Amino acid sequence: MSWKKILVVIILAVSIFGNIAFFYNRNSNAIRDVDYQKDFAKIDALFHKGDNWWWLICNEHLDVYSVEHMLKYKSSSQYEKRHDLTMKTLEIDGKLAGFTAYYPKSHYTWQFLFLLVDQDFRRQGIAKKLLTYAVKDMVARGAIKIDLVTRVENVKAQDLYQKFGFRETNRTEQHVMMTWHTAWGMHLS
Repeated sequence: MSWKKILVVIILAVSIFGNIAFFYNRNSNAIRDVDYQKDFAKIDALFHKGDNWWWLICNEHLDVYSVEHMLKYKSSSQYEKRHDLTMKTLEIDGKLAGFTAYYPKSHYTWQFLFLLVDQDFRRQGIAKKLLTYAVKDMVARGAIKIDLVTRVENVKAQDLYQKFGFRETNRTEQHVMMTWHTAWGMHLS
């Protein structure tokens, strides 16, 4: 084989593999840390899309909750700059598909604050992917117990959490409290 043919084969191979890598990276849906400057507008828009605000924010805070404060100060509190919140996003083709946030209540007990999937990306396994990632991350950071709260009407979310191993621990007129514990099994598939 002549050096010209070898060069053509090498150029074609590099071109093909380069295009595959570009396509894979463009369509990758890796979970990553929130970058306040880059992500604020997208996350804020997602919180305000459709009826997401009502599903995510408890009634007492519907008029005063600040997504900006939460993101800017990585804070589980609306009143303090705690820098205690772990926040992750999942993007598909440059569009925000999902967001999650959680924080330690103590070394061994963590709180799920948000798990949100854009309406345009639902029924694609994104909630399960974010939930699995977050629980594994919390366990890696020392969590033995993970708590969350969801609205009574949010039966789809409750079903997902129960399939994952969360158990209902309390219920009010408005909210269902659920807990996941390492002693109950991992369910991290």
